[in-house]
Amino acid sequence: MSASHVQVAALIEVSLDDINIPPGNHRQDLGDLNGLAESIRSIGLVQPITVRQRDAGGYELVAGQRRVAAARLAGLTTLPAVVRGYADVESRKAMAVENLNRKDLEPLEAAAAYQELLDLGIGNDEVVALAGTSAQQVSDHTSLLSLPRKVRRELAGGAIDYPTALLLTQLADTPERLTRALHNARDGWSFTSAVQHELHARELERKTESSRAELEKRAVPIIERPRDSFSPRARVRRLGNGWGCIPLTQAKHAREACHAAYIEEHTGDIVFVCIDVQRHVGVVPGIEAPADAKAERAAKRTERQAQRRALTERRALLMRHLQSIDDAAAANHHAQRISVLDVDEAVASVACELLGHTGDSDGYHGHARSLTARVAANPGELAQVALAVAMGRAEVYSGREYISPDHRALVAEHFRYVVGLGYQPAEAELDVIHEATAEVNNQDGGASPALETVDAS
Repeated sequence: MSASHVQVAALIEVSLDDINIPPGNHRQDLGDLNGLAESIRSIGLVQPITVRQRDAGGYELVAGQRRVAAARLAGLTTLPAVVRGYADVESRKAMAVENLNRKDLEPLEAAAAYQELLDLGIGNDEVVALAGTSAQQVSDHTSLLSLPRKVRRELAGGAIDYPTALLLTQLADTPERLTRALHNARDGWSFTSAVQHELHARELERKTESSRAELEKRAVPIIERPRDSFSPRARVRRLGNGWGCIPLTQAKHAREACHAAYIEEHTGDIVFVCIDVQRHVGVVPGIEAPADAKAERAAKRTERQAQRRALTERRALLMRHLQSIDDAAAANHHAQRISVLDVDEAVASVACELLGHTGDSDGYHGHARSLTARVAANPGELAQVALAVAMGRAEVYSGREYISPDHRALVAEHFRYVVGLGYQPAEAELDVIHEATAEVNNQDGGASPALETVDAS
């Protein structure tokens, strides 16, 4: 039967060579076709494909791309097909709906199908009804198309999942921030933290720009944030009723030559100030004269000189002490206490884990405080806690994707230590030990017994 005589919705046998798959089809991955091909060989095609006639002859596939591919694999030359009299728009609509009804639809395939329907002029409510989904799902999926091509490739390849990609769409309009968020996530941040950090920075930037535009529109001079605008004796003071402020409203002070403002760097808020408090002394009740800058400078100069003398004396005493340590146990005790007191939270967290401490962290420095509290309660455990801190520091550095040259020797020494405890190092860890030892050998020309011990193990 020729194509010109086929009636609308007719069921016919169509040659596979006459079926054209349109380039706009959203399905990228057909999956494993062997099972379907074997089924077609055994019992034939249960569900006919859907096609429409082409003006140039033959047929254009509307629904059934996977069945067509499996039929070719099974060695068939024809397929049963339902021929629909679809116009271009109807064909694209039917194809998109058919794709959306699949169970194994990838997020980007669904996004392309939703967008196809919207581009055809179909209203959002109708798209929701056709796809049997929610408006939020449509919005979420189409937002994926705003991501940079590189990120979409990572989503398609499985490097990032759908929830993560959806999180990243919040930064799609600022590619440089999206790039930073991805970099931070790969450097150990959670994706949520990395994105929230950039969202906060973007909002702060926008608010700062808005505040600056408002001040420029009102012709208010913008100054850098003063070091001290709270003290009652400061030369630059805030306006308002707070402690150290000049008790004038912004509206009353606006006409003064000393009226200005700065933008708070952490919030983007506008802070109105008086840059010449002396003008209001004796005129506005409650305003103290600014401090004598010359006298203050002299006092600070004297204080700095005293600090330098104390520093010189202290350093001289420490140098003499290090040249002849009388009480090695006391010196070791001091060194251990300093190492425990000077520990960041990431290292302290690992140290607590190594010590079997399961208490909850009470804030940003919670683990560090737990260590100092443990030593205070049990002074005899100082050496154990100090060693846990040293190990924790090395574990943090060794867990990074890239170990910097500054930390490589420390990590190598840590690996040597745990090898001595019976640990079997991985190949990459042995490489770190070899590299650090080779660097030492290049510097002093000597052999490294530590490396020989590791190799022997």
